[in-house]
Amino acid sequence: MDKHPGSLLRLLLAFVLLQFSVSAWATQVLDNSYILKAEPQQLAPTSFEAVPAWIREQQETSLSLTGGSYWLVHPLRVASREQTWVIDVRNSIIESIDLLLLGQDGSKQQAHSGYDADYQYLFDYGRRFTIKPGIDYWLVVKVESRYYSSAPEIRLAPEREHRLSADRHATAVVLCLGGLIFIACYNLFIFFTTRDKAFFWYGLYVLAYFCGWALTFHLPAHLFQFRQLELHHLFFISLPILNILFYNNFLQLSLYSPKLWRLSRILLWACVLALPTSIWLLSYTAIIASVLIMLWIGLAIVCGNVCLMKGFSPARYFIMAFSCLLLPAIIILPGNMGITPDFFEYAELATLLGGTADALLLSLALASKLKLLSEERQEYIRKLGIAWERARSDSLTGLANRLAYDESLADTCLSSGMPKPGYLLVLLDIEGLKRVNDTLGHGEGDRLLLAVAEELQSWSEAKFKPFRISGNDFALLLPEAEAQQLQNLLPRLEQRIASEGFAELCVNHGSATSTDKEKIQDWVRAADKDLYQCKSLRRRELHARQLAAAEGLPR
Repeated sequence: MDKHPGSLLRLLLAFVLLQFSVSAWATQVLDNSYILKAEPQQLAPTSFEAVPAWIREQQETSLSLTGGSYWLVHPLRVASREQTWVIDVRNSIIESIDLLLLGQDGSKQQAHSGYDADYQYLFDYGRRFTIKPGIDYWLVVKVESRYYSSAPEIRLAPEREHRLSADRHATAVVLCLGGLIFIACYNLFIFFTTRDKAFFWYGLYVLAYFCGWALTFHLPAHLFQFRQLELHHLFFISLPILNILFYNNFLQLSLYSPKLWRLSRILLWACVLALPTSIWLLSYTAIIASVLIMLWIGLAIVCGNVCLMKGFSPARYFIMAFSCLLLPAIIILPGNMGITPDFFEYAELATLLGGTADALLLSLALASKLKLLSEERQEYIRKLGIAWERARSDSLTGLANRLAYDESLADTCLSSGMPKPGYLLVLLDIEGLKRVNDTLGHGEGDRLLLAVAEELQSWSEAKFKPFRISGNDFALLLPEAEAQQLQNLLPRLEQRIASEGFAELCVNHGSATSTDKEKIQDWVRAADKDLYQCKSLRRRELHARQLAAAEGLPR
Protein backbone atom coordinates (compact mmCIF):
# COMPACT_ATOMS: atom_id res chain seq x y z
CA MET A 1 0.00 0.00 0.00
CA ASP A 2 2.81 2.42 0.75
CA LYS A 3 5.35 1.34 -1.88
CA HIS A 4 4.46 3.58 -4.83
CA PRO A 5 3.35 7.01 -3.60
CA GLY A 6 5.54 8.69 -6.25
CA SER A 7 3.75 7.03 -9.17
CA LEU A 8 0.40 7.93 -7.64
CA LEU A 9 1.41 11.59 -7.38
CA ARG A 10 2.62 11.57 -10.99
CA LEU A 11 -0.73 10.15 -12.09
CA LEU A 12 -2.63 12.85 -10.23
CA LEU A 13 -0.36 15.56 -11.65
CA ALA A 14 -0.88 14.24 -15.18
CA PHE A 15 -4.63 14.27 -14.61
CA VAL A 16 -4.49 17.90 -13.44
CA LEU A 17 -2.43 18.94 -16.47
CA LEU A 18 -4.87 17.13 -18.77
CA GLN A 19 -7.78 19.03 -17.30
CA PHE A 20 -6.00 22.37 -17.62
CA SER A 21 -4.80 21.70 -21.16
CA VAL A 22 -8.31 20.72 -22.28
CA SER A 23 -9.84 23.85 -20.76
CA ALA A 24 -7.16 26.09 -22.27
CA TRP A 25 -7.78 24.65 -25.75
CA ALA A 26 -11.57 24.91 -25.53
CA THR A 27 -12.07 28.23 -23.75
CA GLN A 28 -11.29 31.89 -24.42
CA VAL A 29 -10.99 34.12 -21.35
CA LEU A 30 -12.42 37.62 -21.84
CA ASP A 31 -10.51 40.44 -20.18
CA ASN A 32 -12.57 42.67 -17.95
CA SER A 33 -12.56 45.73 -20.21
CA TYR A 34 -14.76 47.70 -17.85
CA ILE A 35 -15.65 47.06 -14.20
CA LEU A 36 -18.40 49.42 -13.05
CA LYS A 37 -20.10 49.84 -9.71
CA ALA A 38 -23.74 48.76 -9.97
CA GLU A 39 -26.11 51.06 -8.12
CA PRO A 40 -29.46 49.90 -6.73
CA GLN A 41 -32.28 49.96 -9.28
CA GLN A 42 -29.80 50.82 -12.04
CA LEU A 43 -30.88 49.64 -15.49
CA ALA A 44 -28.69 48.05 -18.14
CA PRO A 45 -28.34 49.63 -21.60
CA THR A 46 -31.06 48.69 -24.07
CA SER A 47 -29.13 48.76 -27.35
CA PHE A 48 -25.69 48.26 -28.82
CA GLU A 49 -25.30 51.96 -29.65
CA ALA A 50 -26.27 53.08 -26.12
CA VAL A 51 -23.48 51.15 -24.39
CA PRO A 52 -20.56 53.65 -24.81
CA ALA A 53 -22.59 56.55 -23.41
CA TRP A 54 -23.92 54.32 -20.63
CA ILE A 55 -20.34 53.36 -19.66
CA ARG A 56 -19.25 57.01 -19.48
CA GLU A 57 -22.06 57.72 -17.05
CA GLN A 58 -20.94 54.97 -14.63
CA GLN A 59 -18.24 54.91 -11.98
CA GLU A 60 -15.35 52.67 -13.01
CA THR A 61 -13.92 50.74 -10.06
CA SER A 62 -12.24 47.48 -9.05
CA LEU A 63 -14.05 44.45 -7.78
CA SER A 64 -13.93 43.97 -3.99
CA LEU A 65 -13.76 40.41 -2.66
CA THR A 66 -15.99 41.44 0.25
CA GLY A 67 -18.99 41.42 -2.08
CA GLY A 68 -21.27 43.87 -3.85
CA SER A 69 -22.91 44.49 -7.22
CA TYR A 70 -20.82 45.16 -10.33
CA TRP A 71 -21.17 45.56 -14.08
CA LEU A 72 -18.61 43.73 -16.22
CA VAL A 73 -18.66 45.08 -19.77
CA HIS A 74 -16.81 43.53 -22.74
CA PRO A 75 -16.74 44.20 -26.48
CA LEU A 76 -17.09 40.92 -28.34
CA ARG A 77 -16.52 39.68 -31.89
CA VAL A 78 -15.97 36.11 -33.10
CA ALA A 79 -14.50 34.91 -36.38
CA SER A 80 -15.51 31.26 -36.09
CA ARG A 81 -18.41 29.86 -38.12
CA GLU A 82 -19.83 28.46 -34.90
CA GLN A 83 -23.01 30.30 -33.93
CA THR A 84 -23.99 28.55 -30.67
CA TRP A 85 -21.69 29.68 -27.89
CA VAL A 86 -21.60 29.42 -24.12
CA ILE A 87 -20.76 32.38 -21.91
CA ASP A 88 -19.67 31.26 -18.45
CA VAL A 89 -18.75 33.33 -15.40
CA ARG A 90 -16.51 31.32 -13.10
CA ASN A 91 -13.62 31.44 -10.62
CA SER A 92 -15.92 32.36 -7.74
CA ILE A 93 -19.27 31.57 -6.17
CA ILE A 94 -21.68 34.25 -7.41
CA GLU A 95 -25.21 34.44 -6.11
CA SER A 96 -26.74 36.26 -9.08
CA ILE A 97 -25.51 36.71 -12.67
CA ASP A 98 -27.47 38.64 -15.31
CA LEU A 99 -26.06 38.36 -18.83
CA LEU A 100 -27.02 40.76 -21.61
CA LEU A 101 -25.66 40.42 -25.16
CA LEU A 102 -26.34 43.39 -27.45
CA GLY A 103 -25.49 43.00 -31.15
CA GLN A 104 -24.65 45.62 -33.75
CA ASP A 105 -27.32 43.96 -35.87
CA GLY A 106 -29.94 45.02 -33.30
CA SER A 107 -30.13 41.64 -31.58
CA LYS A 108 -30.67 41.44 -27.83
CA GLN A 109 -30.21 38.27 -25.78
CA GLN A 110 -30.58 37.89 -22.01
CA ALA A 111 -30.02 35.09 -19.50
CA HIS A 112 -29.96 34.69 -15.75
CA SER A 113 -27.54 32.41 -13.91
CA GLY A 114 -25.72 32.14 -10.62
CA TYR A 115 -25.84 30.22 -7.36
CA ASP A 116 -29.56 30.85 -6.88
CA ALA A 117 -30.53 29.89 -10.45
CA ASP A 118 -31.01 26.53 -12.15
CA TYR A 119 -28.13 25.12 -14.20
CA GLN A 120 -27.68 24.21 -17.84
CA TYR A 121 -24.30 22.55 -17.23
CA LEU A 122 -22.92 20.68 -14.24
CA PHE A 123 -20.85 22.72 -11.82
CA ASP A 124 -20.77 26.00 -13.78
CA TYR A 125 -22.90 29.05 -14.55
CA GLY A 126 -22.72 28.76 -18.36
CA ARG A 127 -25.55 29.96 -20.61
CA ARG A 128 -26.07 29.46 -24.35
CA PHE A 129 -26.08 32.41 -26.74
CA THR A 130 -26.22 32.80 -30.52
CA ILE A 131 -23.22 34.81 -31.71
CA LYS A 132 -22.84 35.40 -35.43
CA PRO A 133 -19.39 35.69 -36.99
CA GLY A 134 -18.27 39.16 -38.07
CA ILE A 135 -20.85 40.97 -35.90
CA ASP A 136 -19.75 43.27 -33.06
CA TYR A 137 -21.38 42.75 -29.67
CA TRP A 138 -21.35 44.28 -26.25
CA LEU A 139 -21.50 41.76 -23.40
CA VAL A 140 -22.89 43.37 -20.24
CA VAL A 141 -22.77 41.15 -17.15
CA LYS A 142 -24.17 42.13 -13.77
CA VAL A 143 -22.74 40.08 -10.88
CA GLU A 144 -24.07 40.32 -7.36
CA SER A 145 -22.87 38.36 -4.33
CA ARG A 146 -22.25 38.83 -0.63
CA TYR A 147 -18.62 37.79 -1.16
CA TYR A 148 -16.31 36.70 -3.96
CA SER A 149 -13.77 33.95 -3.29
CA SER A 150 -11.72 35.34 -6.20
CA ALA A 151 -12.11 37.83 -9.04
CA PRO A 152 -14.75 36.47 -11.47
CA GLU A 153 -13.64 35.63 -15.00
CA ILE A 154 -15.82 35.45 -18.11
CA ARG A 155 -15.14 32.63 -20.55
CA LEU A 156 -16.45 32.16 -24.05
CA ALA A 157 -16.44 28.79 -25.84
CA PRO A 158 -18.36 26.98 -28.60
CA GLU A 159 -21.26 25.09 -27.06
CA ARG A 160 -19.98 21.65 -28.14
CA GLU A 161 -16.52 22.27 -26.72
CA HIS A 162 -17.91 23.77 -23.53
CA ARG A 163 -20.17 20.77 -22.96
CA LEU A 164 -17.24 18.39 -23.42
CA SER A 165 -15.07 20.46 -21.09
CA ALA A 166 -17.88 20.69 -18.51
CA ASP A 167 -18.44 16.93 -18.63
CA ARG A 168 -14.73 16.25 -18.08
CA HIS A 169 -14.62 18.80 -15.31
CA ALA A 170 -17.71 17.27 -13.67
CA THR A 171 -16.25 13.76 -13.96
CA ALA A 172 -13.08 14.87 -12.18
CA VAL A 173 -15.11 16.58 -9.46
CA VAL A 174 -17.37 13.56 -8.90
CA LEU A 175 -14.41 11.16 -8.79
CA CYS A 176 -12.62 13.32 -6.23
CA LEU A 177 -15.73 13.76 -4.09
CA GLY A 178 -16.44 10.02 -4.30
CA GLY A 179 -12.87 9.27 -3.26
CA LEU A 180 -13.16 11.63 -0.31
CA ILE A 181 -16.40 10.12 1.00
CA PHE A 182 -14.95 6.60 0.60
CA ILE A 183 -11.76 7.53 2.49
CA ALA A 184 -13.81 9.20 5.24
CA CYS A 185 -16.14 6.23 5.74
CA TYR A 186 -13.27 3.73 5.58
CA ASN A 187 -11.27 5.48 8.29
CA LEU A 188 -14.30 5.99 10.52
CA PHE A 189 -14.98 2.25 10.20
CA ILE A 190 -11.39 1.52 11.26
CA PHE A 191 -11.89 3.80 14.27
CA PHE A 192 -14.95 1.85 15.38
CA THR A 193 -12.90 -1.37 15.27
CA THR A 194 -9.61 -0.07 16.73
CA ARG A 195 -10.77 2.92 18.85
CA ASP A 196 -7.69 4.82 17.66
CA LYS A 197 -8.65 8.52 17.86
CA ALA A 198 -6.31 9.40 14.98
CA PHE A 199 -8.68 7.55 12.62
CA PHE A 200 -11.72 9.28 14.15
CA TRP A 201 -10.39 12.82 13.72
CA TYR A 202 -9.02 11.99 10.28
CA GLY A 203 -12.37 10.58 9.15
CA LEU A 204 -14.16 13.74 10.34
CA TYR A 205 -11.50 15.90 8.66
CA VAL A 206 -12.02 14.21 5.27
CA LEU A 207 -15.80 14.34 5.77
CA ALA A 208 -15.62 18.11 6.40
CA TYR A 209 -13.40 18.46 3.32
CA PHE A 210 -15.99 16.57 1.27
CA CYS A 211 -18.87 18.72 2.55
CA GLY A 212 -17.00 21.97 1.91
CA TRP A 213 -16.16 21.08 -1.69
CA ALA A 214 -19.58 19.56 -2.37
CA LEU A 215 -21.11 22.91 -1.41
CA THR A 216 -18.49 24.82 -3.42
CA PHE A 217 -19.37 22.87 -6.56
CA HIS A 218 -23.09 23.28 -5.78
CA LEU A 219 -23.74 19.54 -5.50
CA PRO A 220 -26.57 19.97 -2.91
CA ALA A 221 -28.08 22.70 -5.10
CA HIS A 222 -27.98 20.41 -8.17
CA LEU A 223 -29.42 17.38 -6.38
CA PHE A 224 -31.66 18.76 -3.63
CA GLN A 225 -32.14 22.46 -4.42
CA PHE A 226 -30.36 23.15 -1.11
CA ARG A 227 -28.62 26.53 -1.11
CA GLN A 228 -27.05 27.94 2.04
CA LEU A 229 -24.06 30.17 1.33
CA GLU A 230 -23.32 30.62 5.04
CA LEU A 231 -22.36 26.95 5.40
CA HIS A 232 -19.66 26.91 2.71
CA HIS A 233 -16.75 28.29 4.72
CA LEU A 234 -18.00 26.80 7.97
CA PHE A 235 -16.59 23.46 6.78
CA PHE A 236 -13.35 24.97 5.44
CA ILE A 237 -12.65 26.81 8.70
CA SER A 238 -13.30 23.55 10.58
CA LEU A 239 -10.58 21.77 8.55
CA PRO A 240 -7.66 23.10 10.67
CA ILE A 241 -9.57 22.24 13.87
CA LEU A 242 -10.14 18.60 12.93
CA ASN A 243 -6.72 18.18 11.33
CA ILE A 244 -4.87 19.58 14.36
CA LEU A 245 -6.72 17.11 16.58
CA PHE A 246 -5.80 14.40 14.07
CA TYR A 247 -2.10 15.16 13.77
CA ASN A 248 -1.70 15.54 17.53
CA ASN A 249 -2.86 11.92 17.90
CA PHE A 250 -1.09 10.69 14.77
CA LEU A 251 2.27 12.45 15.22
CA GLN A 252 2.12 12.23 19.04
CA LEU A 253 2.96 15.92 18.87
CA SER A 254 2.46 16.63 22.56
CA LEU A 255 5.19 14.04 23.24
CA TYR A 256 7.65 14.93 20.45
CA SER A 257 7.28 18.74 20.54
CA PRO A 258 5.19 20.35 23.32
CA LYS A 259 5.96 23.85 21.95
CA LEU A 260 4.51 23.04 18.53
CA TRP A 261 1.50 21.47 20.23
CA ARG A 262 0.92 24.73 22.13
CA LEU A 263 1.12 26.71 18.86
CA SER A 264 -1.28 24.24 17.25
CA ARG A 265 -3.75 24.68 20.10
CA ILE A 266 -3.61 28.47 19.70
CA LEU A 267 -4.42 28.10 16.00
CA LEU A 268 -7.15 25.58 16.82
CA TRP A 269 -8.90 28.04 19.16
CA ALA A 270 -8.46 30.85 16.63
CA CYS A 271 -10.34 28.69 14.12
CA VAL A 272 -13.04 27.89 16.67
CA LEU A 273 -13.52 31.62 17.30
CA ALA A 274 -13.61 32.22 13.52
CA LEU A 275 -16.42 29.71 12.88
CA PRO A 276 -19.26 32.23 13.51
CA THR A 277 -17.78 34.58 10.89
CA SER A 278 -19.09 32.28 8.15
CA ILE A 279 -22.59 33.35 9.25
CA TRP A 280 -22.29 36.88 10.69
CA LEU A 281 -19.29 38.18 8.70
CA LEU A 282 -20.02 36.43 5.43
CA SER A 283 -18.37 39.13 3.30
CA TYR A 284 -15.02 38.57 5.03
CA THR A 285 -15.21 34.84 5.69
CA ALA A 286 -13.32 33.83 2.50
CA ILE A 287 -10.37 36.05 3.47
CA ILE A 288 -10.43 34.84 7.09
CA ALA A 289 -10.56 31.20 5.98
CA SER A 290 -7.68 31.72 3.53
CA VAL A 291 -5.43 33.21 6.24
CA LEU A 292 -6.22 30.44 8.74
CA ILE A 293 -5.72 27.68 6.16
CA MET A 294 -2.32 29.09 5.11
CA LEU A 295 -1.20 29.19 8.76
CA TRP A 296 -2.48 25.66 9.33
CA ILE A 297 -0.73 24.14 6.29
CA GLY A 298 2.58 25.83 7.18
CA LEU A 299 2.38 24.75 10.83
CA ALA A 300 1.40 21.18 9.90
CA ILE A 301 4.42 20.80 7.59
CA VAL A 302 6.73 22.10 10.35
CA CYS A 303 5.20 19.64 12.85
CA GLY A 304 5.62 16.75 10.41
CA ASN A 305 9.28 17.58 9.75
CA VAL A 306 10.07 17.88 13.47
CA CYS A 307 8.46 14.51 14.26
CA LEU A 308 10.22 12.88 11.28
CA MET A 309 13.60 14.18 12.45
CA LYS A 310 12.85 12.78 15.91
CA GLY A 311 12.37 9.29 14.49
CA PHE A 312 8.63 8.98 13.71
CA SER A 313 8.85 7.44 10.22
CA PRO A 314 5.12 7.61 9.20
CA ALA A 315 5.50 11.42 9.28
CA ARG A 316 7.06 11.24 5.79
CA TYR A 317 3.65 10.55 4.26
CA PHE A 318 2.17 13.32 6.39
CA ILE A 319 4.69 15.78 4.91
CA MET A 320 4.01 14.55 1.36
CA ALA A 321 0.27 14.93 1.95
CA PHE A 322 0.54 18.54 3.04
CA SER A 323 2.95 19.28 0.20
CA CYS A 324 0.07 18.35 -2.14
CA LEU A 325 -2.01 21.01 -0.38
CA LEU A 326 0.81 23.54 -0.18
CA LEU A 327 1.38 23.98 -3.93
CA PRO A 328 -2.22 24.87 -4.90
CA ALA A 329 -2.56 26.85 -1.65
CA ILE A 330 0.47 29.03 -2.48
CA ILE A 331 -0.95 29.71 -5.95
CA ILE A 332 -4.65 30.06 -5.10
CA LEU A 333 -5.02 31.47 -1.56
CA PRO A 334 -3.18 34.76 -2.25
CA GLY A 335 -5.65 35.28 -5.10
CA ASN A 336 -8.52 34.59 -2.72
CA MET A 337 -7.19 37.37 -0.49
CA GLY A 338 -6.79 39.76 -3.42
CA ILE A 339 -2.99 39.85 -3.14
CA THR A 340 -2.21 38.30 -6.54
CA PRO A 341 -4.17 37.57 -9.72
CA ASP A 342 -5.25 34.01 -10.49
CA PHE A 343 -2.53 32.14 -12.37
CA PHE A 344 -4.56 29.37 -14.04
CA GLU A 345 -8.08 28.22 -14.77
CA TYR A 346 -10.08 25.75 -12.70
CA ALA A 347 -8.43 26.82 -9.47
CA GLU A 348 -11.14 25.11 -7.41
CA LEU A 349 -10.58 21.80 -9.22
CA ALA A 350 -6.82 22.07 -8.71
CA THR A 351 -7.36 22.59 -4.98
CA LEU A 352 -9.84 19.71 -4.82
CA LEU A 353 -7.35 17.41 -6.56
CA GLY A 354 -4.62 18.51 -4.16
CA GLY A 355 -6.93 17.86 -1.23
CA THR A 356 -7.83 14.41 -2.54
CA ALA A 357 -4.14 13.57 -2.91
CA ASP A 358 -3.64 14.91 0.63
CA ALA A 359 -6.41 12.64 1.94
CA LEU A 360 -4.98 9.63 0.12
CA LEU A 361 -1.44 10.20 1.41
CA LEU A 362 -2.70 10.75 4.95
CA SER A 363 -4.43 7.37 4.63
CA LEU A 364 -1.06 5.92 3.65
CA ALA A 365 0.43 7.62 6.70
CA LEU A 366 -2.17 6.00 8.94
CA ALA A 367 -1.58 2.63 7.26
CA SER A 368 2.15 3.07 7.84
CA LYS A 369 1.45 3.86 11.48
CA LEU A 370 -0.68 0.71 11.78
CA LYS A 371 2.13 -1.32 10.26
CA LEU A 372 4.62 0.26 12.66
CA LEU A 373 2.34 -0.45 15.62
CA SER A 374 1.89 -4.04 14.44
CA GLU A 375 5.65 -4.52 14.20
CA GLU A 376 6.12 -2.98 17.64
CA ARG A 377 3.39 -5.25 18.99
CA GLN A 378 5.04 -8.34 17.52
CA GLU A 379 8.40 -7.29 18.96
CA TYR A 380 6.76 -6.66 22.33
CA ILE A 381 5.13 -10.10 22.24
CA ARG A 382 8.48 -11.69 21.34
CA LYS A 383 10.27 -9.93 24.20
CA LEU A 384 7.41 -10.73 26.56
CA GLY A 385 7.68 -14.39 25.58
CA ILE A 386 11.43 -14.36 26.25
CA ALA A 387 10.89 -12.63 29.59
CA TRP A 388 8.14 -15.10 30.47
CA GLU A 389 10.38 -18.07 29.71
CA ARG A 390 13.17 -16.54 31.75
CA ALA A 391 10.78 -15.93 34.63
CA ARG A 392 9.83 -19.63 34.53
CA SER A 393 13.41 -20.93 34.33
CA ASP A 394 15.98 -21.49 37.07
CA SER A 395 18.92 -19.20 36.33
CA LEU A 396 21.56 -21.71 37.52
CA THR A 397 20.42 -25.06 36.16
CA GLY A 398 18.17 -24.01 33.28
CA LEU A 399 15.39 -26.26 34.61
CA ALA A 400 11.84 -25.00 35.05
CA ASN A 401 11.51 -23.17 38.38
CA ARG A 402 8.93 -23.00 41.16
CA LEU A 403 6.61 -20.72 39.13
CA ALA A 404 6.55 -23.20 36.24
CA TYR A 405 6.06 -26.04 38.76
CA ASP A 406 2.97 -24.34 40.25
CA GLU A 407 1.58 -23.68 36.75
CA SER A 408 2.12 -27.29 35.68
CA LEU A 409 0.32 -28.57 38.76
CA ALA A 410 -2.56 -26.20 38.03
CA ASP A 411 -2.71 -27.47 34.43
CA THR A 412 -3.29 -31.01 35.67
CA CYS A 413 -6.45 -29.94 37.49
CA LEU A 414 -10.06 -30.04 36.38
CA SER A 415 -12.22 -26.91 36.44
CA SER A 416 -13.39 -27.90 39.92
CA GLY A 417 -9.78 -27.75 41.20
CA MET A 418 -9.53 -31.52 41.57
CA PRO A 419 -6.34 -33.04 40.05
CA LYS A 420 -6.89 -35.15 36.96
CA PRO A 421 -6.23 -38.84 37.64
CA GLY A 422 -3.28 -40.60 36.04
CA TYR A 423 -0.40 -38.29 37.02
CA LEU A 424 2.56 -38.98 39.30
CA LEU A 425 4.39 -36.32 41.32
CA VAL A 426 7.93 -37.17 42.46
CA LEU A 427 9.85 -34.97 44.91
CA LEU A 428 13.66 -35.29 45.11
CA ASP A 429 15.87 -34.00 47.92
CA ILE A 430 19.71 -33.90 47.63
CA GLU A 431 20.66 -34.59 51.23
CA GLY A 432 24.02 -33.17 52.27
CA LEU A 433 24.14 -30.19 49.86
CA LYS A 434 24.34 -27.70 52.74
CA ARG A 435 27.35 -29.56 54.13
CA VAL A 436 29.06 -29.28 50.71
CA ASN A 437 28.41 -25.53 50.59
CA ASP A 438 29.70 -25.06 54.14
CA THR A 439 32.85 -27.13 53.75
CA LEU A 440 33.81 -26.89 50.08
CA GLY A 441 32.12 -23.62 49.09
CA HIS A 442 29.12 -22.64 47.01
CA GLY A 443 31.02 -23.17 43.78
CA GLU A 444 31.17 -26.92 44.45
CA GLY A 445 27.52 -26.89 45.49
CA ASP A 446 26.59 -25.22 42.21
CA ARG A 447 28.63 -27.80 40.30
CA LEU A 448 26.69 -30.54 42.04
CA LEU A 449 23.34 -28.94 41.19
CA LEU A 450 24.37 -28.58 37.53
CA ALA A 451 25.32 -32.26 37.44
CA VAL A 452 21.93 -33.25 38.88
CA ALA A 453 20.10 -31.05 36.35
CA GLU A 454 22.14 -32.44 33.46
CA GLU A 455 21.40 -35.99 34.53
CA LEU A 456 17.67 -35.36 34.83
CA GLN A 457 17.55 -33.73 31.39
CA SER A 458 19.38 -36.71 29.85
CA TRP A 459 16.60 -39.14 30.72
CA SER A 460 14.90 -38.88 27.35
CA GLU A 461 13.37 -42.35 27.66
CA ALA A 462 11.10 -41.17 30.47
CA LYS A 463 8.26 -38.78 29.65
CA PHE A 464 8.51 -36.30 32.49
CA LYS A 465 9.34 -32.66 33.13
CA PRO A 466 11.94 -31.80 35.82
CA PHE A 467 11.69 -28.73 38.08
CA ARG A 468 14.03 -27.14 40.60
CA ILE A 469 11.67 -25.89 43.28
CA SER A 470 14.15 -24.76 45.96
CA GLY A 471 17.85 -24.94 46.90
CA ASN A 472 18.32 -28.71 47.01
CA ASP A 473 14.79 -29.82 46.11
CA PHE A 474 13.68 -31.02 42.67
CA ALA A 475 10.34 -32.28 41.37
CA LEU A 476 9.27 -34.50 38.50
CA LEU A 477 5.79 -34.56 36.95
CA LEU A 478 4.94 -37.49 34.69
CA PRO A 479 2.16 -39.86 33.64
CA GLU A 480 1.50 -42.56 36.18
CA ALA A 481 2.27 -45.21 33.55
CA GLU A 482 5.90 -44.05 33.49
CA ALA A 483 6.43 -44.73 37.22
CA GLN A 484 8.34 -47.98 36.75
CA GLN A 485 10.56 -46.45 34.07
CA LEU A 486 11.46 -43.62 36.43
CA GLN A 487 12.09 -46.05 39.29
CA ASN A 488 14.71 -47.76 37.14
CA LEU A 489 16.40 -44.43 36.36
CA LEU A 490 16.67 -43.00 39.89
CA PRO A 491 19.76 -45.08 40.85
CA ARG A 492 21.60 -43.44 37.92
CA LEU A 493 21.19 -40.09 39.65
CA GLU A 494 23.08 -41.25 42.76
CA GLN A 495 25.74 -42.80 40.52
CA ARG A 496 26.19 -39.47 38.73
CA ILE A 497 26.52 -37.64 42.08
CA ALA A 498 29.14 -40.14 43.23
CA SER A 499 31.05 -39.76 39.94
CA GLU A 500 31.29 -36.03 40.58
CA GLY A 501 33.11 -36.74 43.87
CA PHE A 502 30.17 -36.52 46.28
CA ALA A 503 29.75 -40.17 47.26
CA GLU A 504 28.68 -39.26 50.81
CA LEU A 505 25.54 -37.53 49.49
CA CYS A 506 22.27 -39.35 48.88
CA VAL A 507 19.05 -38.65 46.99
CA ASN A 508 15.78 -38.98 48.89
CA HIS A 509 12.58 -39.25 46.90
CA GLY A 510 8.90 -39.38 47.58
CA SER A 511 5.98 -39.78 45.20
CA ALA A 512 2.21 -39.66 45.05
CA THR A 513 -0.39 -40.18 42.34
CA SER A 514 -3.14 -37.68 41.55
CA THR A 515 -5.79 -40.38 41.59
CA ASP A 516 -8.45 -39.92 44.32
CA LYS A 517 -6.98 -36.56 45.41
CA GLU A 518 -9.54 -33.80 45.93
CA LYS A 519 -7.08 -30.88 45.88
CA ILE A 520 -3.57 -30.12 44.70
CA GLN A 521 -2.55 -29.54 48.31
CA ASP A 522 -3.60 -33.10 49.18
CA TRP A 523 -1.53 -34.43 46.30
CA VAL A 524 1.59 -32.44 47.24
CA ARG A 525 1.13 -33.30 50.91
CA ALA A 526 1.03 -37.01 50.06
CA ALA A 527 4.29 -36.71 48.06
CA ASP A 528 5.89 -34.75 50.93
CA LYS A 529 4.83 -37.42 53.39
CA ASP A 530 6.36 -40.14 51.23
CA LEU A 531 9.58 -38.08 50.94
CA TYR A 532 9.71 -37.66 54.70
CA GLN A 533 9.31 -41.41 55.17
CA CYS A 534 12.17 -42.01 52.71
CA LYS A 535 14.38 -39.56 54.64
CA SER A 536 13.51 -41.20 57.95
CA LEU A 537 14.26 -44.65 56.57
CA ARG A 538 17.62 -43.47 55.17
CA ARG A 539 18.55 -41.84 58.47
CA ARG A 540 17.66 -44.95 60.48
CA GLU A 541 19.75 -47.07 58.12
CA LEU A 542 22.64 -44.60 58.40
CA HIS A 543 22.32 -44.53 62.18
CA ALA A 544 22.31 -48.34 62.30
CA ARG A 545 25.47 -48.50 60.17
CA GLN A 546 27.17 -45.93 62.37
CA LEU A 547 26.31 -47.93 65.53
CA ALA A 548 27.55 -51.13 63.94
CA ALA A 549 30.81 -49.47 62.95
CA ALA A 550 31.28 -48.11 66.47
CA GLU A 551 30.76 -51.57 68.06
CA GLY A 552 33.04 -53.27 65.51
CA LEU A 553 30.26 -55.38 64.14
CA PRO A 554 30.22 -56.32 60.48
CA ARG A 555 27.85 -54.25 58.40
